[in-house]
Amino acid sequence: MLAPDTRRSLVPQRTTTPAPATVAAGGFRVDPAAIPGLRKVFTTALVKLDKQIEMAISDVRIRPWAGDPVSVQAASDFNDHSTGADSALEALQRYQRQLKGALDALTEVEQGYHTVEQDNTTLIQQGGC
Repeated sequence: MLAPDTRRSLVPQRTTTPAPATVAAGGFRVDPAAIPGLRKVFTTALVKLDKQIEMAISDVRIRPWAGDPVSVQAASDFNDHSTGADSALEALQRYQRQLKGALDALTEVEQGYHTVEQDNTTLIQQGGC
């Protein structure tokens, strides 16, 4: 029986989006050259999402249109559903936090790669390898 290959691949090994903590903990392998492109994609998505959240916060709430108890209740129910605890807005904000976490993790990983490269360059220049 062959021993499992313990070398780390530089190609992403998952087809689903991992949690930011998984990325930060090294549970997702990324080619260092791919990080700037990934950061750009995540940043673009975050900018679009930020606009949608801003629009949802400012434009989604409705006011009682007739001033009667029925429209007051309908407006209250609608506003609770659209901006309350289990709302579409809350889902968008959770997704926003995940994107920010993924961007932070990518930045951390990129910095780690640069640190390793600098250390390797220093070792080679000093004749350590």
